[in-house]
Amino acid sequence: MNRVVQNLKAILAVAACLFASLAVAQSTSSFPNMPVDSKTLRVQSQAEEVYERTDYERAFFIYRNELVPIGDKYGQYMVGFMYLTGKGVAEDRVAASAWYRLAAERDIKEFNQARDRVMASLSDAERVESDRIFIELRQEYADIALLTQAVRKDYEKLQSPTGSRLGPGTGPMTVIDMTRPGGGTQTGADYYGRIERRMKARLDYIAKHAEIGIIDLDSDSIDIDSIERQVAASLNQID
Repeated sequence: MNRVVQNLKAILAVAACLFASLAVAQSTSSFPNMPVDSKTLRVQSQAEEVYERTDYERAFFIYRNELVPIGDKYGQYMVGFMYLTGKGVAEDRVAASAWYRLAAERDIKEFNQARDRVMASLSDAERVESDRIFIELRQEYADIALLTQAVRKDYEKLQSPTGSRLGPGTGPMTVIDMTRPGGGTQTGADYYGRIERRMKARLDYIAKHAEIGIIDLDSDSIDIDSIERQVAASLNQID
């Protein structure tokens, strides 16, 4: 028990510096996700304010249901931290370890340290249970799982109702893009070209990190169903 207490104290000490690492965790340049928008920043700020007011159940809800599903690594870490300390949720060190493992997947130093300390405190049986929970979380919230969902959305945007590609060269159409800061209009070639470049960057990332073969990145020939199956199989494995 002394060892567990020592590890818990170490985690609590690390937590202070993690608050300052929030921005870094969201902006890893090698991760081709959407940039953090103003809405996400507001939710992050709200969660921190609620936590500081010691309304832990509300803070846990925001981290778990609003930040975790969009791949917010700090939110994923905080869910683990609250499981570890029993704030806003029943204390569960094994569940905490699984969430810490998820939060650490971008190899951010502070998250890695927190994960390693908690994992070191587990028994062999607890590690097996941590693996099980971690696999479940990865299937839904890992970076490549979320990116695969985003790729499907991008791919569908590049298709017309008849299935033909809508991309550069389709004509002088104008598109109102409300997903960009400030909205505004742009040509169809610019709009679809940006989506295609984003999709290919995401596919490159998925292929590298899931170690699957995506040979032809042309948007007319991508088998999205096959990619989803391969990603799911990859996320079912633990090194």
